[in-house]
Amino acid sequence: MKILKLIAVLLFVIYPLASASGYLIVLRTDAYQALVAFVGTSNEIRKQVGDHPSMRLHFIGYSIRVSGPSGSAEFSADVEGAEGSGKLAARLVKAGDWKITSVSLDGQEVHAASHGSSGTR
Repeated sequence: MKILKLIAVLLFVIYPLASASGYLIVLRTDAYQALVAFVGTSNEIRKQVGDHPSMRLHFIGYSIRVSGPSGSAEFSADVEGAEGSGKLAARLVKAGDWKITSVSLDGQEVHAASHGSSGTR
């Protein structure tokens, strides 16, 4: 019986709290902020969804790995603009600063060459 209670606590209390905390932390990383800045300024994304594009990260749509000055990140998000919306997938690498290596919106590649951040989180 104690094992069932422990499993219930893990599944219904600890796991949801840890997942929500991780999600909120990811939203504050330099990698995510570099992607948000790119989405907001990309002419190609504006052509597809319209002006004022905004991005909403999927709750389980991210992976970030960092080791010292290097790392990698992958994000999956919804992008919405004045004229439409789409599904975004992005990859970034960290070599000092975060650099966007690939972005696609609804499966179509979006040019992201040499777009990076000045932060190092």
